[in-house]
Amino acid sequence: MKPFPFRTVLPATAAALLAASAAAAPLSAQARLVIHAQNPLDEARRDEVIALPWATVHQRLPSARDGQVRALTAGGQELLTQVLDADGDSRPDSLLILSDFWPNEVRDITIEAAAPAHPQAPRVHVFHDQRRDDIAWENDRIGYRIYGLGLLKLEPTTITSGIDVFSKRTHDMVLETWYQEDLKHGGIYHHDMGQGADMYGVGETLGAGGTAIWKDGTLYRARNFHTQRILANGPIRLVFEVTYDPWNAGGVQVSETKRVTMDAGQNLFRQENTYRFSGAPQVTYAIGTVHRPGLVGGTSRTVDGRTWVSTWGPIDTTYSGGHGDLGTGVVIDSAAVMATKDAAGHYLVLSTARSGQPVVFYTGAGWDDSGDFSGPEDWWAYLSDFSRRLSAPIRVSVE
Repeated sequence: MKPFPFRTVLPATAAALLAASAAAAPLSAQARLVIHAQNPLDEARRDEVIALPWATVHQRLPSARDGQVRALTAGGQELLTQVLDADGDSRPDSLLILSDFWPNEVRDITIEAAAPAHPQAPRVHVFHDQRRDDIAWENDRIGYRIYGLGLLKLEPTTITSGIDVFSKRTHDMVLETWYQEDLKHGGIYHHDMGQGADMYGVGETLGAGGTAIWKDGTLYRARNFHTQRILANGPIRLVFEVTYDPWNAGGVQVSETKRVTMDAGQNLFRQENTYRFSGAPQVTYAIGTVHRPGLVGGTSRTVDGRTWVSTWGPIDTTYSGGHGDLGTGVVIDSAAVMATKDAAGHYLVLSTARSGQPVVFYTGAGWDDSGDFSGPEDWWAYLSDFSRRLSAPIRVSVE
């Protein structure tokens, strides 16, 4: 198993130190910005994302902008970068830098207000398929999709807020091509032609990491999403948001906004869900993975304040050519976990939410025929590594 940590978020204190250092810098230093990035763990970390506040970059490099900023290692290697506008206000929020780290390594990275010397191929991609009203997203490891209300015109019985999985055996961005080929030939992306396929099958379930309200032993699920908005589309990170119309959750009307963030090199993605309701102080929500025959489900560990829950088993054989085993996983702050259950046809993680207050967790899947995982122990090790890295972000300071 190759470790692929998810993301690095600067703590508020680190962001404040960076801004202060930038404000104190002399004008002569503004041609370049050097940061020191330290891996605090005694293990190698591949594909770590450093998120540097854009205010820090702009203070030292006023001419830096999207397409005119690059990052170099001390040895002159150009690193993949992305100017991120995460809230859709047309103003940059951060500069993302993708880098690998040896155990306990400190890397000096120089940022310049100049165009990258080489083309930067995207390692993530998200798109909205208007015909089906799907949002599909992928990175160099795996792909997913969720369904909009427009799909009911084509498939009236596909009523689900569940998450579908595209198992991949290529690092290329292929989902949009798969959709185009499916339009020509119908159902072709359910057949593995060498790059992978959609072999999961969601139906009226939560799929691999979908959510629902849990009350009195029953799952109350949203219908398909109503609106969608793509906020960022690589090359390092994708961000999009969908909204679900209010639904009756056991006597409480609940609506939901879901924001998905996924980075290069990761099997898991971040979900930030905001539920809105009235008439109750809080609701119990469930993060679920559908219970299929042959699955080893409910495996759980607590690692550095995070809890992960996993399934592993044969991939769906509903579609011709389905093969291999698929693991699913949920990673969540241990303090947020109320309970885990095997109920209502799913393996569930239960937690609570207050109206208008976002809840955050990570979900995803891994396929053994991708070559990244050799079995369930490998997948579990990945989930533990992922949890450790969330709790020990890369430490960043400015020269």
